[in-house]
Amino acid sequence: MSKLLVSNKKAFFNYEILDKYECGISLKGSEVKSVIKSSVSLDEAFCIIRKQELFIINMYIAHFDQGNLSPQEASRTRKLLAHKSEILKIEAHLKKFSATLIPLNVYVTKKKIKVSIAIAKRKNKHDKRESKKQKADKREIKKYI
Repeated sequence: MSKLLVSNKKAFFNYEILDKYECGISLKGSEVKSVIKSSVSLDEAFCIIRKQELFIINMYIAHFDQGNLSPQEASRTRKLLAHKSEILKIEAHLKKFSATLIPLNVYVTKKKIKVSIAIAKRKNKHDKRESKKQKADKREIKKYI
């Protein structure tokens, strides 16, 4: 019973997804209204771990015009909310696979805004070609079924 607000479509093309996690996100003032209006972009966003805390960087949230608070910086660093044990597990996976942490989706569940993040490895050019080929083959098979 969750409503998908924004999806990072390029993530599945550019990266091989190894593991997924769900986190809350700390937002200020009118950013919440902008996120609910889907005025968000995850194209250039990525996640990092600093001092055993999880942060999302370059997530663009547009300014909400009707908000009465002062405008926030659109691409500021925001804190992701996760349990300490989960953050340590993510950190161990990142070191083990030498991978990156990217956001996949932003959605609302039970009146809370959540971010789905993934441990991912970057695909090579030939891997991208292979995934394009498989996608085209699936489309071709669906035509005849």
